Amino acid sequence: MEIKILHPTSQKIKFKPVIGEKMNDLGLRLKDFLDEDEFDSLVSETAHILSRCTNPQLNQEQDVTHLTVGYVQSGKTLSFTALTALAADNGYRIVIYLAGTKNNLLSQTTKRLTKDLITSSSLNNAYKIFENPTDSKILEIRNKLRLSSKPTVLITLLKHYDHINKLADIFKSQPIKKELDKQGVLIIDDEADQASLNGFSYANSKKKSTSSEWDEETDNKESSTYASILNLRAAIPNHSYVQYTATPQGPLLISIMDLLSPESHTVLTPGKKYTGGKTYFKDFPDLIISIPDNEVFHYKDNPLKFPPKSLKEALQVYILGVALITNFWNKEKFLSMMVHADRQKGVSRLFHTWVSELIDRWTTILNLEDGDIGREDLDKEFKEIYEKEATKFYSIEDNLPSFNEIKLLIADAINDTQINLIISDSDAETEVDWESSSSHILVGADMLNRGFTVENLAVTYMPRYTKGKSNADTIQQRCRFFGYKQKYLKSCRVYLPTDSIIEYVDYVEHEEEMRTWLKNNDSLENVERQLMLAEKLNATRKNILPYNIVQTKMKGWHAMNALYSIEPNKKVVSDFLDANQFELWNPQYGTQDRKHKIYTVSVEKAIDFLTQFKFGNYADTARKQATIRYLQYLSSESEKPITHVHFIQMAYESEYRRRNFNPDTLKIDQLFTGRSTSGSETYPGDREIKLEDSICIQIHKVKLDCNQTNRLVGKVINTIAIYYPLDFATKYTNSEPEYFEPEDDE
Repeated sequence: MEIKILHPTSQKIKFKPVIGEKMNDLGLRLKDFLDEDEFDSLVSETAHILSRCTNPQLNQEQDVTHLTVGYVQSGKTLSFTALTALAADNGYRIVIYLAGTKNNLLSQTTKRLTKDLITSSSLNNAYKIFENPTDSKILEIRNKLRLSSKPTVLITLLKHYDHINKLADIFKSQPIKKELDKQGVLIIDDEADQASLNGFSYANSKKKSTSSEWDEETDNKESSTYASILNLRAAIPNHSYVQYTATPQGPLLISIMDLLSPESHTVLTPGKKYTGGKTYFKDFPDLIISIPDNEVFHYKDNPLKFPPKSLKEALQVYILGVALITNFWNKEKFLSMMVHADRQKGVSRLFHTWVSELIDRWTTILNLEDGDIGREDLDKEFKEIYEKEATKFYSIEDNLPSFNEIKLLIADAINDTQINLIISDSDAETEVDWESSSSHILVGADMLNRGFTVENLAVTYMPRYTKGKSNADTIQQRCRFFGYKQKYLKSCRVYLPTDSIIEYVDYVEHEEEMRTWLKNNDSLENVERQLMLAEKLNATRKNILPYNIVQTKMKGWHAMNALYSIEPNKKVVSDFLDANQFELWNPQYGTQDRKHKIYTVSVEKAIDFLTQFKFGNYADTARKQATIRYLQYLSSESEKPITHVHFIQMAYESEYRRRNFNPDTLKIDQLFTGRSTSGSETYPGDREIKLEDSICIQIHKVKLDCNQTNRLVGKVINTIAIYYPLDFATKYTNSEPEYFEPEDDE
C-alpha cells in the first residue's frame, strides 16, 4: 500500500489529504481506462476538492460549500467516486449523494457506486451503502459505524424534500448523534444547479429591496427541496457540501449570503477522448447540420403534417453509421440516435410514429428482390447520402469501404433497430438494454435531458428552438451528444435549427471563457461572480437569482465615476501619462476644452492601468473587473485577437473641466461634452473621440460642482470612460453583493 501526502498550494485549504488504500484500490482498476496523465489529473483534482472541505478529524462544528465544474457527459461521476475513496482514506465516515430528481438517476448512481467501490474492490467491508434510508435504518446505520473495520457509509438519496428531510431526522436521532458526534460528513450534490437552489430567491430579494416592512422570518420563502437541504446541513455539525455541475451559472450567481453559495471551486479536466461543445461547434463544425426553417417543428407556428426531409436524412446517416461502425469495422457493439423534437408529449409521439413508419417501410423494401424498382430507389438514396457524408471526414487512410461493400449491412442495421419512446418517468426509469441490439433510436424531450445517459449516441435530431432568449444552462443540458466518442466521431452528426446553432456557438464561447476564468482564479472572490454572455442568452432561470443581479452590456460608451481614491488615482494617471508619448488627436478642435491626445498601448499595459485605477462604487468596480476579463479574453481566446487598447487624454490643455455631480448617488451628471454645430466652432462631441478597431479609454480630469454642501465640491478628480466597439459587443451578468467595500478610499 502506497501512502502519499498531497500538498495543495492554495491558502484556501482546510487540511492536506493523504492517499491511502481505498484510493489506491480504486486507482488500480481505473488504470485500465485512464492513461497515466489522466489518472494523475484525476488524483490532483480530487485532492484539490477534498483539501477545500472540512477536516473530518477535527471534532468541532464546521461547514463549507465547494463548487466542482465539469463538462456535460465528461465524467463527473468518476470524479465524485474518486472523491469518495479519498474522503474515506482521510476519515470521513459518511458520504451522502443527492443523486438527481428522478428514480432512474438515483438507481444509476447507486449501481455505479456499488460496482466501482464495492463489487470490483479488493477491499473487504470498506463501504456500506444505503439507498433512500428511513428511520427504520437508524440502528443499522449506527451498527455499521461501530464496525471495527470502520467502513464508510454511503447514502444515495433522491433529490426530493421528503427523502432529504427523512435523512435529516436520522442525523438528529440520538443513536446517530451519539455515534457520529462531530466527525466529518461529506454531502455530494450531483447536478447541484437543478432543484437544490431556492426557487423563491428572486421574489424574496425583490420584495426585500422594495418593501419597508420586510420581515426576515415571515416573508422569506424557500422552495421545498432547498429548505430540506438546509435542514439536512443543519442536522450535521461537521460537514462539507460539494456541488457538482456542468452548468454552474446558477451557483455562481446566487446571492453570496445564500447558504448554498460556494466559497471555493475546482474545474475538472475531461479525459483526452472527450468530445464536447468545442469539438462540435468549433473544431469540426461540419458535424453540425442545419435543419431548414420550414422543417423546424413548432406545435403552434409550424405543426408539420408529414415527416420532414431532414429527419429522413438524419435516419439514413445514422443507419449508415451503424452499418459502418458496428457491422463492418466492429468498433462498437451498438450505436444510438436521439430525436428530441418538442417538450409537448404529443409531438414526441408524432415523431416516434414517423420514425417507426420510415424504419418499417425500409424494412419492407429491403426484403424485396434485387432489381425491384423500389429497392433500387432506396439503394440509390442511401448511396447518395453515404457518398456525401462519409467522405466529409473519412479518407483513404481510414480504409473506408465502398457503398457496395456495406450495402448488405444496411438491412442488418435496420432490422436490428429498437425504437424507444421516452416521455414519462416510468419510460425514463426503464433501463434500455443497450447490448441487445446494434441500433437504438430514442424519441423524447425533457426526459432525455439532464442526467439521462444515451449510450454511444451518434446522431442527434433536435428541431427544437426557443422563441425568446434561451437560458445558457438549459440548452447546455440538452447536449446528450457530448461525451467520449472519438472512436466513431466521424460518423456523428447533430441536426439543429440555424438559430439553435448560433446559440450553441455563443454558449461554447461563454463556457470556454468561463472555465478559463475559473481556472485562472483560485478564489471565487477574484472571479467576481461575473459571467460573459452573448446577448441572445440568459445565464440561468430567473427565479433562483437575487433581484440585484446586474446585467450590463459591454457595448458603446460607459462613463465611470471615480469619486473615491482621488489622490491615488491622480498618481496612477500622472505616472501613466508621463510613461507614454501621447500624440495629438487628429483633427484638433478650436478651444482648450476640445483638444485631445491619444496613445495606443498593449493589452497588458491597459490591464495594468485598470488594475491600479480605483472606484468606490460596486457598479463601476464590477465593470472595471469585467473589462479586464474581457480584454484577457479578446487578446487570447478569440479568432482575431486584439493586441492593443487606445487611451485618449481629454482636454489635455485644460486645467480641468467642470462637472456637476449627484451627492446622493456620487455620480457625475454628464461626463461627456456634447456636440456643437453652430458657426465655425463645430465639435462632434466627446462620444465621437474614439476608434473602432479596439477598446478605447478616455481619461477625464474634472472639477466637481454641486448645488449642495458636500465634501467633494471643488475637488479635482480623474475618471475614465470606456468605449466598446460594436464588433466586440457582449453582455456580462454578475451578482451585486448586499454590502460593498469601496476600493482603497483615500
